[in-house]
Amino acid sequence: MGCDYMDFSIYINIMRQCICILILATLIFFRCGQEKKYPYESSDFKPELKNHLDKIVATGQLLNDPDTLTRNFFKDSCTKEELLKLLNFENPLVRVMAYGAIVNRNESDCFSILLNHLDDTTKVTWWYFDDAANDFMVSDLMIEKIAYGRKLTQYQKDRLVDEVLFKHNYLGTVKSMIQDIQPKEKYYSVIRVAAQKALNSCHDLSNSYSLAKFKKQKDIPLIKKNFSEYTENSYCNNNYFKAIEVFPDTAFFPVLTKYFDLVIKRKKQQYADDLKFYTRAVAQYKSQSSLKILTNLTKKEIYPDSWYFSYNQEYIFKAIHKYNSPIYDELYQTLRLKMDSTVIKHLEKPDYNERLNW
Repeated sequence: MGCDYMDFSIYINIMRQCICILILATLIFFRCGQEKKYPYESSDFKPELKNHLDKIVATGQLLNDPDTLTRNFFKDSCTKEELLKLLNFENPLVRVMAYGAIVNRNESDCFSILLNHLDDTTKVTWWYFDDAANDFMVSDLMIEKIAYGRKLTQYQKDRLVDEVLFKHNYLGTVKSMIQDIQPKEKYYSVIRVAAQKALNSCHDLSNSYSLAKFKKQKDIPLIKKNFSEYTENSYCNNNYFKAIEVFPDTAFFPVLTKYFDLVIKRKKQQYADDLKFYTRAVAQYKSQSSLKILTNLTKKEIYPDSWYFSYNQEYIFKAIHKYNSPIYDELYQTLRLKMDSTVIKHLEKPDYNERLNW
């Protein structure tokens, strides 16, 4: 009996200890779970800064023309420690502006700070023009600030691309990155997955352009499927032509012929540069068929409205200059006589809007 009693007592004590440990672990879990990821609020800062923080919160949006007094106060009057605390402020607008101040001050660790905040996926409304706005993740706006402000070295850009594509590929920045980056094999699977996703808008066609850069025969069916229909948006259609320009496989030439017959000959152009990438794609083939299309594009009667005719001639000339071939020699010389001296002077220079960010 004594042994049985002792065994039972030990058992009870062990159970009590287990229950205590379980209760303690539960309390710790819930306490940790209740801790705020962004714990700071206005009352945690000095009165002068608090006033600016309250104004930002009250605005509720990032304006195209932000409050200069607040922006300057962040840049000139906040300490580094205060700005770092503001990166963990409860309101996301403040976090965006705090990081902007860090970049504007050229803090030496602004890149490492960015890497530590790539998981800030809270969305804010940003009016990037006076009449245009959209919702953006905080981390996307941080990247926008440092990368498009030309604050990164190429090494830092490469590091950021790897971080975003492999660890944070939910960010909106992914789309612009994969359009710009070189087709390195390590990125292929990420880009192919993106190109396989359902097209929510014609802007998603840029993923297929990025995939085309790899020039893999196995991707031709996917690229052709995604480019099966033209859109009403010439900017989106350009993704077709940029893809064909970098991957001029014979399988894609019917896309160009169809566009000539169904769009160019029947619909009015929307912008002066509508044919910029189309003519490049055609010129890449350096064949009798491509010469025929390019020659026809130099005729006014081809177009429903010849308002942009001179611009079209310029883009044809630039295209066959870039992808020169003996088959284009006669057309090239004819067009060259019509070109303005400024066009000739800048033939080898990329357009401003074609500069790559990554």
